[in-house]
Amino acid sequence: MGRFAWIAFFIFLVFYAWWKYQAAAPAEFSVGYARSVAILVGLTGVAPFLLTFLVVKAAPLKRFAASVSGVLLGIVCGVAGYALFWKLYISPYGGPEMMDVALRGVGWGALQGAMAAIAANH
Repeated sequence: MGRFAWIAFFIFLVFYAWWKYQAAAPAEFSVGYARSVAILVGLTGVAPFLLTFLVVKAAPLKRFAASVSGVLLGIVCGVAGYALFWKLYISPYGGPEMMDVALRGVGWGALQGAMAAIAANH
């Protein structure tokens, strides 16, 4: 199961990066846009998974408690990643409110947290 979770995370990461890139991709390839997408994916796609994995792996939790903790921690880290991205890259230019952006991390974070908990606990 642990290896399956890592493979699932890799597939998720490829899909997530593609999804984020195509969301507002310019007509022609832009290094600046690709860089901002890479930062977004790092803050909201890689960091939540790795942080959750490390915490769940270090915590002496059984499977159910580890799973619930993983999902909740994944949500917190996902929301925090979006909030940080908003602070660094969106707020200087106006745009939506921080909570509108940060709440995007709930679903993605829950998914990553579940995968991280499985990877850490099996």
